[in-house]
Amino acid sequence: MTLQDYKLPYLKGYYKNSLCPAEVGGPRRQKHARTPGLNIQPHETLGAVTRQLGREKWVVGNIEADGKMFTFGSCTPMQSVHSYGWIEQIDPITLAPIKSSPKLKSGGHNWCGGASIIADGSIVLGNGRYVHKLNLDLEVIGELELPTDHAHNGFTILSDGMGITRNLELNQSKNSWFTVFYPATMKVVQHFEFVGSSIGRFSVDEVDGVEYIYATTATHIHRLIYKNQQLSLDKDWSASYDLPGEDQSYAWCNCVGDDSVWFQDMGHNGIAEVIMSTYPVGSKDLDVRKIKRTIHHAPVRVFRVSTKDSREMDVLTPFGDKAGEIGAPPLYVPDKKILVAFDTLNGKTGAWRYEGCGQFSKLWERKIRNSNQILSRYG
Repeated sequence: MTLQDYKLPYLKGYYKNSLCPAEVGGPRRQKHARTPGLNIQPHETLGAVTRQLGREKWVVGNIEADGKMFTFGSCTPMQSVHSYGWIEQIDPITLAPIKSSPKLKSGGHNWCGGASIIADGSIVLGNGRYVHKLNLDLEVIGELELPTDHAHNGFTILSDGMGITRNLELNQSKNSWFTVFYPATMKVVQHFEFVGSSIGRFSVDEVDGVEYIYATTATHIHRLIYKNQQLSLDKDWSASYDLPGEDQSYAWCNCVGDDSVWFQDMGHNGIAEVIMSTYPVGSKDLDVRKIKRTIHHAPVRVFRVSTKDSREMDVLTPFGDKAGEIGAPPLYVPDKKILVAFDTLNGKTGAWRYEGCGQFSKLWERKIRNSNQILSRYG
C-alpha cells in the first residue's frame, strides 16, 4: 500500500522539525496537511487576511520549519522587466514579511519554481535554471546553475538527500531533462534525458528502498527508477492516456495514492503555449486578454494507473463539458478514497468516491473555477 506522507513521523531527506517541508507536503504530492483541521462549529465564522504583492511577484507556495512560515515564488510570466526567485519569512496571521532573501538568479526565465527544507535545516529553492541554498535567516549559502538552460518544474528531495528537478518542455520534438544534484555541495550528480517532452511536476514514491519517479509526456505516463544516485527508465511500466478520436492535450502534474498514480489531461491552452514558446520562458510582454485560450476541444478526464501494473487504468470523465482545461493535478485522499477533480475553463469542481477498479460514485459538484493545487485537512 502506498505510504501517506503526512502520516510518516518525518520524510527521509527532509527537515524533521517541519510540518510542511515541501511545497505540497511531500514527494508523493498528496497535498495533505500534517496539522489538524479547524474543527469549525455551527456558530463560528472565519475571517480572511490578504496581502497583494503586485504584478512583479508570483507566489508559488509555502513551507515551514521551527515554527517559521515561509512563502516563496518567482516573477510573473508575460513580462520582461523582472526575472528572479525570492523567499520571505512571513507572519502567519498578518502575512507581513519578517525577513526576505535577496533577489535570486533565474537565468531570465519567468515560471513557478519549487522549494524544500532539507535534512540539515537549510532551504533549497529552484527557480528558472538555478537552484539556491539558503539558511533559515534567508542568507544565500550556495548556488547551482543547472545544465539545461530552461525553466524547471518541480524541485524534490530524494530519500538519500539528493535533489531532483526537471525542465518543462512544450516542444514535442525535444525531450525534457532530469537533473540529480547534491545539496551539500551544490554539484550535479546526473543529467538524465527523459523519453519525451514533459510539462507537469513529477511525483516520487519510495517502495521497499527503491524510489520511482512518475512523469507524463504529451501522451503517456512513464516511470523512472532511482537507485544508487542514478536514474533509469522503467521499461516495464508505462501507460498511454491518448484516447482514440479525442482532441486531447497533455497532462500536468500527478500524485500517488492507493497504489495508483492520478492525473488529469487537457493542460494545453493559449496562455501556456505563449508563455512556454518564448525564450527565456515567460519573458515576452503580452496582454492575456488578447490570447486565444481554447486550443483543444475534448472534455477533462481523470486517469488512474496502477503503480503495480500499468495495464490497469481507469478513465473518469467528471463533467463532460467540451474544451476543458486544467493546470494542476486532481486531489486524491487515500484515507477516505475521495477524488476531487476540476475543469478550470468551464468553472466546475466535484468529488467522487473511488470504490475500486473502474468504480466511482459521485459525491458533489459545484460551480467553482479552481486552478490551484487543492489541499486537504481533516477535523
